[in-house]
Amino acid sequence: MKKIISSITFILLFIPLVCLAHLPTTQENNQNTIAPMLAKVTPAVVNIYVEEEQLTKLNTLIPTQDNITKVPVKSYAVGSGVIFDAEKGLIVTNAHVVAHEKVIIVTLKDGERYHAKLIAKAKGYDIAILAIQAKNLTALKFANSDNVKVGDFVTAIGSPYGLSQTVTSGVVSALNRTHPRIEGYQSFIQTDAPINPGNSGGALVDMQGDLIGINTAMVAPTDGSIGLGFSIPSNMVQGVIEQLLKYGKVEHGVLGVIVQNITPELATALDLKNTKGAIISEIVPNTPAATAGLKVGDVITDIDNHPVHGAVQLKNTMGLIRPGTSATITLIRNHKTETVSAIVADPKTLKEKETPYFAGMRFQKFNELESDGTKLHGVIVTGLTDASNGALAGLLPGDVITSINNTPVDSIETLQKAADNQTKPLLLNVTRGKENVFLVLNK
Repeated sequence: MKKIISSITFILLFIPLVCLAHLPTTQENNQNTIAPMLAKVTPAVVNIYVEEEQLTKLNTLIPTQDNITKVPVKSYAVGSGVIFDAEKGLIVTNAHVVAHEKVIIVTLKDGERYHAKLIAKAKGYDIAILAIQAKNLTALKFANSDNVKVGDFVTAIGSPYGLSQTVTSGVVSALNRTHPRIEGYQSFIQTDAPINPGNSGGALVDMQGDLIGINTAMVAPTDGSIGLGFSIPSNMVQGVIEQLLKYGKVEHGVLGVIVQNITPELATALDLKNTKGAIISEIVPNTPAATAGLKVGDVITDIDNHPVHGAVQLKNTMGLIRPGTSATITLIRNHKTETVSAIVADPKTLKEKETPYFAGMRFQKFNELESDGTKLHGVIVTGLTDASNGALAGLLPGDVITSINNTPVDSIETLQKAADNQTKPLLLNVTRGKENVFLVLNK
């Protein structure tokens, strides 16, 4: 019995030592610490305050139009930001942090405060760029987020609840995450480093102090962290910044393919080494994909040297390639790796004036028993082109449409019937994993 207890004690002592061995150490007494790294990083993370204007009644006893006026509300902490260009004073943050700004105030680590100008923002990516006029700033270096792996140690820095320069740490829990409560283009880094309200726009850094992500959201039943933090990968952030600075907006390129994720069964049948990539199930005529010679059955693995892990990743990667530019596509065809080039198109140019609601989308009837014993009826999205109405509305492969305009949908026929003779946008009730979301499908 003593031998067993001794073994257990050894294991419990050994595991923390193994974990700590991966953390950086100081040169002096070999103590485990990230303090030297943070000393270089934290000056680049700023606190963002916003001053808004709201309607306030001056006379609440006899309210009239004349006694209502706009009164500026006091500044309050709403988020964080990261300096990425010290010379020009450019800061990246989340678009939702400055969504209703009137006056933006940036506070540096040393307490210096500056009025900031909103340069541009991309709501679909939740990215905004601010500028301040200040000297001797510190900027963070962008890391290549394609190199991030599950299990990597990371540190989140921001201003949760207005508490500036707050540091939390953890590991990368998952990659290429999507979440139904979050809108727009998604390919998040998930981390268990606590990310609380006010951390939005802050930095997620690796152990070298390089920026691997911009913290954007946490998912919890109440206002608190339960280990589900999401960050926008640095490569996506850089792509958005580049287009915003050059053109003032992000224009999305498309290929014109219907793709699907590779399941273990598909990988076995196609003799693939793994399930990474997106397999083309259909080529839309007169599109860049058709012109470039892409074929049904091709497995797209990389675009411009950025790995494609699945259908959603393909959409996100193409979304950052400006229409009219060339994209290098790496694919597997007949067990051989090939590379082709395609001039990506604007999704608007691929749509006819009166495109049917569901053009460029593929569905199957879906009936499945849920864990609570109820049955989920609907049609499942098995594929959609990146230029389709569904993709533009935010539909993803694997989504189950259960109703249209509050009319239940349980087959392809009822799906089409619900859309017949409609001229207005359709309200879709969609089940995505364990979540229910509403999406608006335009014609």
